[in-house]
Formats: sequence, structure tokens, C-alpha cells
Amino acid sequence: KGEIKRKTMSFSSETKQELCRINDNPCCQMAELAAFIHGIGTLRMGRGGQSVWMTTEVPAIARRIFSLRKRLGKKNVYHVVLGPDCAPQILEETGLLRESGEGVRISRAVPLGLLRRSCCRHAYLRGAFLATGTLSDPGKGYHLEISSSSEDYAKSLNNFMNKLDLAAKMVLRRERYVVYLKESETIVELLNRMGAHKALLAFENIRITKDVRNNVNRAANCDSANLDKTMNAAQKQIEAIRLIEEKGAFSRMPRSLREIAEKRMDNPDMPLKELGEAFDPPISKSAVNHRLRKLMEFAAQWQIEQDEEK
Repeated sequence: KGEIKRKTMSFSSETKQELCRINDNPCCQMAELAAFIHGIGTLRMGRGGQSVWMTTEVPAIARRIFSLRKRLGKKNVYHVVLGPDCAPQILEETGLLRESGEGVRISRAVPLGLLRRSCCRHAYLRGAFLATGTLSDPGKGYHLEISSSSEDYAKSLNNFMNKLDLAAKMVLRRERYVVYLKESETIVELLNRMGAHKALLAFENIRITKDVRNNVNRAANCDSANLDKTMNAAQKQIEAIRLIEEKGAFSRMPRSLREIAEKRMDNPDMPLKELGEAFDPPISKSAVNHRLRKLMEFAAQWQIEQDEEK
């Protein structure tokens, strides 16, 4: 009573916070900035020239973009503005500006020419995830996605990720195109490439715990199923032995079958291996199984003969 509940951050938000603290290599800054422009950027033309506006509700991401190009405007949400003083240069260096019959626009293709180095490719993935990505809590399921309003960009990003062996897939959901990963191994690989090593370790710890728990449950279920199977088989053997005894056919069986019948009646719940060890000298599990099978065949054959005599 009287305690104040602390609002906990989601796994996705914690991952983004970690990524926002990464110090980029100079060659990677433009790659990450290109991903931000693709994810949340809008090109605007004004009297002063070209500007790129990016809007986010996450202060850390706003500061991240601001640290890349040192210009920030903010209200209730954060508007990161690349103004006419730097936008033309950035658009030229990233290779994102395209002219078409509709005028000047931002290209919706991943700028492969900018991403020749692996570190820059990883920086672009980091920027794409920070811009519009989400990551499910691994305790509940494995799912990472990056969304876009542009089908062309989503297809380009999907192809880019698949060229990096990330096994991405794409789907249209509520008028947005979603590029997603469902396999835990590929999510771990993407976290590693983006530099989210703390999140990766937390993800792996949860995954290992889940795998161990699932393996224990599977083993328990398997043991339970095997036990049920053994009990059902033993019950059928006992019923067959009782039938043979009631009809006075016990003495007609070979000695080996009489011995196994007596052992089974004395030990109705005993597994085959332990049943074999109860003999003096012990016999193998396969020998026990063979005798019990012959016992069941004897009971079945004897029953057939009795039915024919009636």
C-alpha cells in the first residue's frame, strides 16, 4: 500500500536506447542518416531551398539524429530538421534525391552505393530499426519488424536484408508495409550487426531459459507417454495371463513363458529392463520383450482355438 509503481521500459525501447548510445564511425554516419530519412523523413521545398523533416516521439532518437547533423526543433513531438544549409549536401552524399516527372523526391531504394563497407551496412540497419522498428519481448515471442508507408522502400529493404542472409519477409498490415524477422537466430544476428550487444545478451538469456524449459517439458511429456504406453502394455499382458489361468491353459505354455508370466504377475508395473534383471540369472530387455510377445501370441492363438471348438 502506498507504493509507487515504476513504469518499465519495453524490450524494444531498451534496445533503441542502447543503439542511440553507439558512437558511429565517420563513414557510417551518412548511412545511418540515410536510413532515418527513408524511415521518417519528408522532403520539403521552400524559399531557402530543400529541407528534410523527420518526426519522432522518442527523445533519444531525436538527439541521435541531432548529433549526426546538429539541428533540432521540438514541440510535443520532436521534429528534426535538416535545413537548406545542410539538406542538399546530405541528400547528394546519401544519393537519396531523385528527379522524376512528378518533380524532385526522395528515392525509395536502399542506397547500396553508400553501403559498400560492412560497418556502413550495419549502421543503415541500425537507423532503419531506430526509425520505425519494433522488437517483441523474447519472453513472449520472437518478432522484429521495420515498417514503412512505401511499398517500394519496404521491398528494397527486404531485398537488402536478404542479401545479408537475414531471412526477412514482407507483409501489408493496416496500410503499412512491414519487413519482419520471426526466427530467433536471425534476430540475434541483426542485433549483433546493429551493435545492440546488451540487448542481444538479454535476448539470448531469455531464449536459453525458454529452450531449457521447453526441453524439460518435452522430456517430461515423453516420459509420461512412455510410462502410459508401458502401463497399457503391462495391463494387456496381465489380462492375457489371467485368461490363460482361468481356462486352465497355463501348464500348456513352454517353461520360458510360464516364468515370464509369473514375473509379470508379481511385478505388474515393472519396466522390461528391470523385469529382466529380476531373473536369476538376469535376462536382457530384448529377451523379456520377446517372451512377452510370445506370451500374447499364445493367448491369442489359444483363444482362437477355444472359439473354434464352440
